Amino acid sequence: MEQLHNRLPAQTAILYSVPGKEPFMVAALSPFEMDGAPAPAPVTEDSSYQELVDYCAEAEVGFEGLFAALVTDLPPVENIERRTEVIRGVDDNDINLYIAKPANVSGPIPCVYHTHGGGMVMLEAAGPTYSRWRDELAAPGMVVVGVEFRNGAGKLGNHPFPAGLNNCTSGLQWTFDNKPALGISRIIISGESGGGNLSLATTLKAKKDGRIEQIQGTFALCPYISNAWAKKTGNCHPCTKTMTYSSTAA
Repeated sequence: MEQLHNRLPAQTAILYSVPGKEPFMVAALSPFEMDGAPAPAPVTEDSSYQELVDYCAEAEVGFEGLFAALVTDLPPVENIERRTEVIRGVDDNDINLYIAKPANVSGPIPCVYHTHGGGMVMLEAAGPTYSRWRDELAAPGMVVVGVEFRNGAGKLGNHPFPAGLNNCTSGLQWTFDNKPALGISRIIISGESGGGNLSLATTLKAKKDGRIEQIQGTFALCPYISNAWAKKTGNCHPCTKTMTYSSTAA
């Protein structure tokens, strides 16, 4: 863990000073004032549960506005079939699965089972950024299934662990059971940030439950898997305490 901490940039680092940064990222984030150091979060790990939940709900609105702006002017991805499947989860709740696949494709093709980011406490698979992501992944020739899991806060919260993980597991089971109808050859689980955590947790749970054969691979992008850095610096991730009630693998 110490080695991991030493590889992370200092808390006071700003994007354009981080070694290995990409100039195009700095240019893209500058209009949103995200190329500099952010102001300290108004909550800490010592804040009450309600204070954290309220802050996450407020932050969700800001993130949704940013993500919507990033995709507003992009041309639509053509020749994509989209539909929503509503299934019943293991907790007897409805779960939306957003399915995108290339039109007029023949033969079984790979599937990406996507668990979206948001610290497991905010955002939704139905959002414009994740809708666009599914289209972009489907266009080269894949089926993409985005699972709408219950969050620890925000519009789809507040649900305690393992609510979100159970949703991901239920969606994976449905996807596996419907491989022939969906035209799927194999399933890869992928997600970013909190969704990266969930992609790993869903895989670990499948292994624990004796269903690992359902998954042919797991690709976690920048997964949120440790908060050791936040604890060392004394600057808690704003969602850390909420995540312990949400969907972490721990």
